[in-house]
Amino acid sequence: MIRDPHDLPIIEEVDDRFYVAPSKVPGAGDGLFAKVALAKGDRLRVVGVRLRAKSAADLCTRYADAHKFRAGEDLLIPVGFGGMVNHSADPNMEKVVEEGHVYLQALRVVAAGEELFFTYSAYAQKRFGLA
Repeated sequence: MIRDPHDLPIIEEVDDRFYVAPSKVPGAGDGLFAKVALAKGDRLRVVGVRLRAKSAADLCTRYADAHKFRAGEDLLIPVGFGGMVNHSADPNMEKVVEEGHVYLQALRVVAAGEELFFTYSAYAQKRFGLA
């Protein structure tokens, strides 16, 4: 099936609470930072491309395996701010899946200017040499 490329959705994320800057973790590249203070429980919805686990789309996107979020039976390749949150064994965010959506939720108050972290899956930690 040939589709008009204009039929494909354009993903654009706008959330004035966050910004991308060089991570404070050596070798991590960029990270995501809070532009404003976040209260415990505040959420960032992880936007991206959703696909079925073990489907052709999953197999053809193996390059992104370490970045994929599991959302029930599906997977989500992040394409916005959620994909910029780095790993920590002492995170200030946690992954929450609710009604098929993936969120990163503040575990505590996060100060403006603070880098955001969550704990990567065991697979991602191994893939990035963190385990």
